Amino acid sequence: MDVRFVRTLLAAIDGGSLAAAARGQAITPAAAAQRVGALEAQLRVPLLVRDGRRMAPTPECEVLLADLRQMVALEGGLSGRLAQDRLSGTLRLGAISTALGDYGAKLVQHLGAEAPDVALSLMPGSSAQLYEQFEAGHLDAALLVEPPFPLPKTMQFDLLEQQAIGWVRQPAAAADLPLLLYSRTAWGGVTCWEALAAHVGRAQVLCEMDAVEILAQMVADGLGQAVLPRWGGLRRHHPMLTFSPISGAVRQVGVLTWRRAHSSPLMQLLFAALTRGRGAYSISGLT
Repeated sequence: MDVRFVRTLLAAIDGGSLAAAARGQAITPAAAAQRVGALEAQLRVPLLVRDGRRMAPTPECEVLLADLRQMVALEGGLSGRLAQDRLSGTLRLGAISTALGDYGAKLVQHLGAEAPDVALSLMPGSSAQLYEQFEAGHLDAALLVEPPFPLPKTMQFDLLEQQAIGWVRQPAAAADLPLLLYSRTAWGGVTCWEALAAHVGRAQVLCEMDAVEILAQMVADGLGQAVLPRWGGLRRHHPMLTFSPISGAVRQVGVLTWRRAHSSPLMQLLFAALTRGRGAYSISGLT
């Protein structure tokens, strides 16, 4: 099976049309249709169907979709293996916004000094979005909140830091200020909400969003109080705010990688950059 044709099929599904797939792969719509047709002939099942104004996978295609995505991800990993071993090529790294702020400059500096032939591509997003991008083979690694479900055996999550969760307020702020809520749909927000719900009954919620930096700024502006993780940027950008930890509540942040690539020189370099200057702290034995 030609992996290029599988890429075209997945691009048509993700983009909603053969035209979108063709644009993304620099081919004509007719060529994209021919590629999908060739796959349908080989598999002897229809793969695409029109759903309103979009192209969607058929039930037969849905059955195969996870395997097809894994095939593309595996091919991408194989093609990049030699480049990783030579410490060259592109490192596609996803990161939640707080991790990007805490580690972005360190990563750029360390990789630039130790592996100048590696192009670092940083892609921001929520933990859930980054997991989907990683699973689809669009990222080589991701800095995110620990997934709230068991990982496939092909993936590995290495803990980078435990961030205490607590109340963020202005000094001498009233205890009955309205809440600025870390979104309960976010992986880290769920943990904050559970810690909050265990200590507070009913409270006025002023707003809810998956943007802890903005929530901290709103607290600094006097709009309310929030329950947030204590990431590095909170101390750097809002040193005047008080942080009162909630006992036992933490947000786990770490690195998601493919198990097969975990020991590659480039991944080891990534871990070294992330733990630089942290003394005896280790990720999977790296100090």
